Amino acid sequence: MNKSLLIAALLFIGCSKNAEEGQAQGWGEQPALPVVQGQATFSMSGSENYVNVMGNTIPRMPLFPSLSVKGGIARGYVADLSGKPLKGAHIGLSSTMDGGWYSSGSGITNDNGYYEFTIPTGAAYFFGTAVTVTYNETPAVMALYPVGGTTSFPSGSGVVKNFVLLSYGPANPEAVAQQPNNESNYYGGALLFNFHINYEGDTPIPEYLPENGVIEIELIPLGTGLYGETKSFKITKKIGNMNAFNIHNIPVGKYTINAKMSDGRKLKMNAIGTKANVYEFLGLKPDNAVGTSTVTFTPNHQYTPVMVPSFKSNWDALEIGLKL
Repeated sequence: MNKSLLIAALLFIGCSKNAEEGQAQGWGEQPALPVVQGQATFSMSGSENYVNVMGNTIPRMPLFPSLSVKGGIARGYVADLSGKPLKGAHIGLSSTMDGGWYSSGSGITNDNGYYEFTIPTGAAYFFGTAVTVTYNETPAVMALYPVGGTTSFPSGSGVVKNFVLLSYGPANPEAVAQQPNNESNYYGGALLFNFHINYEGDTPIPEYLPENGVIEIELIPLGTGLYGETKSFKITKKIGNMNAFNIHNIPVGKYTINAKMSDGRKLKMNAIGTKANVYEFLGLKPDNAVGTSTVTFTPNHQYTPVMVPSFKSNWDALEIGLKL
């Protein structure tokens, strides 16, 4: 794996109280990682404004040590997709009682990826399920996928919930169905492209894109992704009356990005918006490039796992302006 890419960072030290049982459990042999390679191509019409390049497939899960349910206790394991336990992951939950009162509890995973803590009374749901990693030389918070889905439960029964660090895949299916164009509903990275259009009959402006034109974007991995992904993507977008489009669910890594019109004219790219190269080593590098650059994704919360909603990702769409 490319050393500059994702490596779990041990930014939290500590273990959950009464975690001896979790420490004693062993991790068995794990299945082979999914193979993500080759090239995928997508063609977007003039009325489409997003594409999900990895679809709605969730990678197969690792094999976790077995745990029994304890009344009033939240416990489980956190691992990466290869079955490596992740130390320092934050797992939190909140319980709501009648009258709107609520309380919270949380734990930090130990060396064996195990957490355990008491569940406050009420209708409970997980939040702040995330871990800090090093991504392209930058500390970044990545959300964790709840194995088996739902993150809400009655507190009195206790719960065993395992979590996995994913590099792509849809989050909450209900949220994806309601907002398929929302980048936070996918664990992969996201890009947003904006441009101005020369409409027929208007006085043309040289740097604007033609109304009847077709944009071609190509993403080619530099090295490998978090779990060895080497898949490249080619997206063509007919402009029509749409002046923006998104690419979602890109396996997290570092990419060469090529941008041109279908007639061969190279496009100028520059990072824009609130996340425009706010991190030294993340974003569009070099910025203000013509035709070719490199791109990495940008986290919403960089240092605060507790702020990441459960069943959501923490990637914000890097916004890139396109000009002739």
